[in-house]
Amino acid sequence: MFDIGFWEIVLIAVVALLVVGPNELPSLIRNIGQGIGKLRGFLSSVKSDLDYEIDKANEIKQMIEKETEIARLHEIIEKNATTMPVQGKAAEPSRVETLDEPRQTETDQEPAQPLSDRRQT
Repeated sequence: MFDIGFWEIVLIAVVALLVVGPNELPSLIRNIGQGIGKLRGFLSSVKSDLDYEIDKANEIKQMIEKETEIARLHEIIEKNATTMPVQGKAAEPSRVETLDEPRQTETDQEPAQPLSDRRQT
C-alpha cells in the first residue's frame, strides 16, 4: 500500500522508541492497531452501505425502463386499435341474436323434401 521496505520500518521503530520511550511503546502500538482496526471496520461498513444503495438504485432504474417500455407498448396498442378494424364483430347489427329472440331450429323450418323430389325439380 505505502511501498515501505524493511529498513524504513526499522527506522520508524527506532525513532518512535526514542520519542515515546520503551515503557510507552507497546501501548502506543496497541492503540495504533486498534485505531486501524476500527477504521477498517468503519470503511467496510460504509462500503457495504454504498453497495446496497447502488444495487437499489440499479433496481429502480430497471423498473423505470420496464415501465417506459410498457407505456410505449400501450401507446402502440391504442394507436393500432383505432386504425385497424376489430375482428369478430358482426357486419350487420340486425343479424346479432339477442337473448329475447328464440333461435330457429330445423324443426321450426319447412320440412325437408325427400331426396327423390329434389331430383325431379
